[in-house]
Amino acid sequence: MTTLLALDEFRLPDHADARILLNQSPLSVVDTNQFTEHSDTSTLTAAIGIATILSKWCPDALAAFLDLDAWFSFTWSLAIQQGELDEANIEIGRVGNQITFGTLDKDGDSWTLMLTYNISMEGPTRGIWIPNSKESMEGDDDITDPKKIDRLSRDFAKEIVLQKRWNTGKKMRHKFYVEYAPMDVWGDGIPMNPHWLYKSLDLSECTACRSQAKAETPLQKCGRCGTATYCCSGCQRQDWAVHKHICSLSLEDRGQMLAITEEGGLINWAPDKMFAIEGSGEQSKNPNFADPQLKRRRPGPAGGD
Repeated sequence: MTTLLALDEFRLPDHADARILLNQSPLSVVDTNQFTEHSDTSTLTAAIGIATILSKWCPDALAAFLDLDAWFSFTWSLAIQQGELDEANIEIGRVGNQITFGTLDKDGDSWTLMLTYNISMEGPTRGIWIPNSKESMEGDDDITDPKKIDRLSRDFAKEIVLQKRWNTGKKMRHKFYVEYAPMDVWGDGIPMNPHWLYKSLDLSECTACRSQAKAETPLQKCGRCGTATYCCSGCQRQDWAVHKHICSLSLEDRGQMLAITEEGGLINWAPDKMFAIEGSGEQSKNPNFADPQLKRRRPGPAGGD
């Protein structure tokens, strides 16, 4: 069987004591050091494959994928052979409780494989990924058999993990978008650095491992854009798949991204949409919590923090 690693300590920001489930099972990822073409993939579900890719690309991206309270929509994509005639695109997206993933054509407009699941929101099936046979396609053909959706999803998960699609390379680029509230259900949301979702830019700590600067080992700032610092070359290499797109943005686009995250991350840009009113006792609707949780309270004086 595929060796899995449980992420028992993984928590969503502001929910330090709330254990996370994925597809009604403990949050786990593939042990990629033990995973090969010949590995038994009977335990490798689409949910585990997606969690593996996102956690290895950037843990904050995995948090956003799981954080239904904060982010109405989520899109992670990777262009392969970018700009070439044989360019292909991989995408993982979530709108509300609907998850869609697969491959797209060169222009990123038409799905060549679209696999869709709905997360059950209540009752005994709460948190389970249910194949959506109304919005899954292979080429131009609808996939109406839930078992085929599941089989193709497992194949997709195996392929992206084997190919280590969290890495970047020549003519490869990841992009990341979120939407803080239902603005445009047909769009990808706004481009964002996943590091700035829950906190603002802090050049006094390593962007990758978040260790603090020390006198004997000062942090090295990205010389091109100045919006990332690293404690060592290993952290810089680890974060390059995330930072590559941010670093290549125009000064105006990157400046706008910084402006809307400067008050403690994007989550604080629209607090009326992100947080419950103090004393309301509003429950979180996130089906990924193992136990019921209150929704985040508004920070600062209004929330009593």
